[in-house]
Amino acid sequence: MTYSAKCCVWVLLILALIQPFGIDKMQEGRLVFILVETLLCFLSICISDTIATLISGEMKEECATLMSFAKHIAIGNLINIPLLGALLLTYNSWNDTGSLSTYWFWGGTFTLHPLFEMSSYVAFLSFFLVAGQYLNFRNTTLKRELNEIKAINHMLELRQERLENEEDDQTKPNTEENAENMITITGQGQDATLTVSSTKIIYVESMANYADICYIDDNEIIHKTLRITLKQMRETLECIDCIAQCHRAFLVNINFVVSMTSRNPGYQLQLFGMDKQIPVSRANTDIIKAKLVV
Repeated sequence: MTYSAKCCVWVLLILALIQPFGIDKMQEGRLVFILVETLLCFLSICISDTIATLISGEMKEECATLMSFAKHIAIGNLINIPLLGALLLTYNSWNDTGSLSTYWFWGGTFTLHPLFEMSSYVAFLSFFLVAGQYLNFRNTTLKRELNEIKAINHMLELRQERLENEEDDQTKPNTEENAENMITITGQGQDATLTVSSTKIIYVESMANYADICYIDDNEIIHKTLRITLKQMRETLECIDCIAQCHRAFLVNINFVVSMTSRNPGYQLQLFGMDKQIPVSRANTDIIKAKLVV
């Protein structure tokens, strides 16, 4: 409803400023004509937006990606343009001739040509509405992402403070190895094993059937490549609460994350003491946020 109201405000301004459909030639009833056509526009947009929501499965305000937004807009306009064209044609017929059907007939024969002509005008005006909707969607999305990043970074700060204040040093990324945290990762091939403290694994990057395991050993960052899939790595590390999948090609230790920034698409994580930034897909954002509050 809010969206329809905003569109109608734009339509009202366009009709008042551009004055299409012969409005500029009217001597009387110009204001009433503009208001009625704006009301018809409101009715048509409400109907088309409701149908588009039923077809796409989500309201326009709930669209999280440009693709879903474009789908909703396309469906809505495919319905709205001919529907509003029919409503305007019928009203113009009544306003000009006193009959609702006059403009639907040409030489006594029913024809769709006037509807196509009216719909072309509606499509032209819709272009400006779509452009305005896109700008509004982009601004809203950027604002939502900014607020989300602020909230996540705040949780990261709180998590780091909590880790620094914990008496049990096993959860710190720079602590001494503890036997309870030691795990053995076994890949394919000879000597394809790695025994490491789970608290010292920084991230795991998938490279086809191989995995690059980045971890700390004696205060040095070490990379170990094993022939093992990310799925197998995830199953091996699934009992480690601080490690989560943030992207289809990455597992990351949340304890090493110091901040999150926006990237297109999704986000990226800045790790403690490293230049490398780890991507976070939108599908895994909720998983990362859930890990942050553990």
